[in-house]
Amino acid sequence: MKNIVFDFGNVIITFDEDEIISKFTKDPKAKEFLIKNVINSPEWVGNGLLDTGYLSKEYAADIINDRTNNKYKDLVKDFLVNHHNYMYIQNEIIEIIKKLKEKGYKIYMLSNTTEDTYEKHIKNIEYLFDGIVLSYRIHHIKPNDAIYEELINKYNLDPKETLFIDDREDNMDTAKKFGINGRKVNQNDVEDILKVLNEYEVLK
Repeated sequence: MKNIVFDFGNVIITFDEDEIISKFTKDPKAKEFLIKNVINSPEWVGNGLLDTGYLSKEYAADIINDRTNNKYKDLVKDFLVNHHNYMYIQNEIIEIIKKLKEKGYKIYMLSNTTEDTYEKHIKNIEYLFDGIVLSYRIHHIKPNDAIYEELINKYNLDPKETLFIDDREDNMDTAKKFGINGRKVNQNDVEDILKVLNEYEVLK
């Protein structure tokens, strides 16, 4: 292996759904509403319009509120616009990345994310990466082929020499289709990430 590609969400940075929602509301019904109608909405997960950069968080809030008859109008907007402020980078992963760089590996990031998350979190650690491909910049999201093609072509990567670490099976399936190595890891699980790195003998 020569190249290690990291996903961002739930790999480098945590997205603890219950913990973050609790920052915005303690009401069980409101929490359930946010999970069903915001996090699992077509705008967020379904069509990835937020992560492709085609839709602002404010406009997404308007669409969701219109669809749900403004039931939690202010909560929806507050959560969409500000939830990224309650995510935090796992320092253990940063230390692992530094060790990999010391060993001579090229380090990349391939992530579905928004500009707000880049400005708040990714920008501060960008210096650690030899290349970054973010969905909002190129208007394509994982697991679609185009974002993987962008990574491979932009940085001239040989898939056979590349290891990909991601927390979603569908994202890994597309990577494997291109001949990229790796497997799905558990969300926010440093030990599982270390296990994968050891399976491919990149930390020895």
